Amino acid sequence: MRHRLLLLIWIIPFSAFGGCFRGNIKEKKPDPHTKPIVIPPQYLKPIIGRVEWVEIPNLKLRIRARIDTGAKTCSIHAVNIEKKTENGENYVYFDTFLPDGKIVRVKSKYSSETKVVSTNGQSETRIVVREVLKLGKIMEEVNLTLNDRTNLTYPFLIGRNFLMGKYLVDVSLSHALGD
Repeated sequence: MRHRLLLLIWIIPFSAFGGCFRGNIKEKKPDPHTKPIVIPPQYLKPIIGRVEWVEIPNLKLRIRARIDTGAKTCSIHAVNIEKKTENGENYVYFDTFLPDGKIVRVKSKYSSETKVVSTNGQSETRIVVREVLKLGKIMEEVNLTLNDRTNLTYPFLIGRNFLMGKYLVDVSLSHALGD
């Protein structure tokens, strides 16, 4: 009798766990009242960081660019700007610099001039050229303003005229599209 009592005392605690030691674990079914998460298509865009590499194929340039969602248009570093007419077409020649600091002279088709108000409230007239930009896999022709960015960290600024509707910007990232 005493052996039977000890056996029951030893078996009862294990059977109280509902057989979990025998591999009979029950899978929890999803709650039928929970809706699946659906990401709207407008958010399925490439994510870029605060700094990315941009290519300007017609000028044979690949330079680091600051992403600026507050800037209306893209801007490229330009000094020694000269407007010239060749065969009835208006062109702009200007110097810009490459990532290694080397200065390069480029030629682009003149588009127009525009008045730009800077963050400190001063306005100035800038020359506008149209160029194709490539950022990641997306290429598009946009207006670029020519601006002396000598005292700024990045020689190129990508504004909303290129970004809008194509990218999501995560300012905690840099070079999200790769080097």
